[in-house]
Amino acid sequence: MTSLDVKGAFDTASWQSILHGLKELNCPRNLYNISRGYFSHRIAVMTTNNVSVKRRITKGCPQDSCCGPGFWNVFYNFLLNLDLTSRSKAIAFADLMILTRGDSVVEAEN
Repeated sequence: MTSLDVKGAFDTASWQSILHGLKELNCPRNLYNISRGYFSHRIAVMTTNNVSVKRRITKGCPQDSCCGPGFWNVFYNFLLNLDLTSRSKAIAFADLMILTRGDSVVEAEN
């Protein structure tokens, strides 16, 4: 088993890549346009001690949102569809795991 911890998996997802993935998956135009709008002009606000700081957001899938996991899946879809050997399988959700079976350690590593 190989486990890859994708640091900031949700926070670093490229919106361009997600939108490209939606096109590749033949996403209906209306849903694509809603998604494009969802990624437009996003702002994060942090307020503490009566001081507010606003920052423009340009990437990431909002966690705890209903569409965040779906966007993450679209973003990482290419990894899940890699042409692996018949004895290997990619499994992912925020982290990626590749399970490989072999008659020996050397065979599994290869």
